[in-house]
Amino acid sequence: MKIFRVAKTFEVEYGHRLAKHPEKCRYPHGHRLKIEIVVRGSQLDENDMVCDYKALKTVVADLVDRLDHSMALNSADPQLEALRAVGDRVLLFEDRDPTTEVLAQWLYDGIAARLGTVGDEVATVTGAKYSIPAGVELERVRVWETSSSWAECVAAE
Repeated sequence: MKIFRVAKTFEVEYGHRLAKHPEKCRYPHGHRLKIEIVVRGSQLDENDMVCDYKALKTVVADLVDRLDHSMALNSADPQLEALRAVGDRVLLFEDRDPTTEVLAQWLYDGIAARLGTVGDEVATVTGAKYSIPAGVELERVRVWETSSSWAECVAAE
């Protein structure tokens, strides 16, 4: 059997502080994240696609937007209140530092839950309707923190 894969990438500006880190990463700092979403399917739809890129983008758009220009923090960070005072774009991770691994898992879980509603219309653009076809699965989410460092969350075999 053949498997088809398609990917969509996004880039966002993002900040975080790793409260548990022993060195420089314990200070607030930022990254230009590159996020790659890979889905797979064993057959092509009526348009000869695994799924339309626009449908995939629509499924993940608000998750990516929550990251864009946000400050991600551990909910137990001792500096939480001071950092929250800077603005309202704070994204909290419950008792976990927002490492690249944690971020990849957060995205994976959010996207996988949304792909569970296959067949539902996800967008209508200029009269065209987009949906995620049945059988499409999330394979992995890869997050680059820098041009040479990434982490990913992958579907279990």
